[in-house]
Amino acid sequence: MENENKESKSNGMELLENVIKSNMENIEQNIKLQFAIEDHTTLLNDLKICLEDGQSLNNETVVFFKLVQAKITELIASIPTQTEMVLSKETKDYLDGLGKDIRWKKKFIWSGIGVFVFAVLVFIASINFATNWYNESIKAKSELRQDILDEIADEGKKIYDEKEIKILTENTQVMQLWIKSNPKKAEDFLRFKDGFTASKQKE
Repeated sequence: MENENKESKSNGMELLENVIKSNMENIEQNIKLQFAIEDHTTLLNDLKICLEDGQSLNNETVVFFKLVQAKITELIASIPTQTEMVLSKETKDYLDGLGKDIRWKKKFIWSGIGVFVFAVLVFIASINFATNWYNESIKAKSELRQDILDEIADEGKKIYDEKEIKILTENTQVMQLWIKSNPKKAEDFLRFKDGFTASKQKE
């Protein structure tokens, strides 16, 4: 019985210690939780203040923007659409003189263009005239040359190339020298020449 009481007391003390220990842990957890809640609450308050400051700044910005927009509208409305300029007599005289100079230069430029166009037309006409004259001159020379050739042909004459005549003359001289140097062999050649000449005359 005594043992059972001792054991029961021992179990009760252990249970009490466990309860106290558990309560202590719960108290520590509650304290940590309370600190965390307080930190969270502080952060929320700071955020609320920042939002309120931002809202205030935003409101001030909107008011400033509206004020600037009103000033710009007022400035635009105050700008005149037409400006009247009063010129001095010297300026008017200068502008009048400048206008006269411009008109004179304009006439001079148009006159220059007219002269240039006329010169181009004269140049083209000159080229055309010179080309026609050259073509007619060539044609006249060709016709004159042909008339001379026809007249020579009618007289039974012909025109030969000077080089061909020179070659024939040189060949004749060579043949005459050969005939003089070889009179015996030349007889056969002379007989052949006479026969060839006679056959040509028969034709």
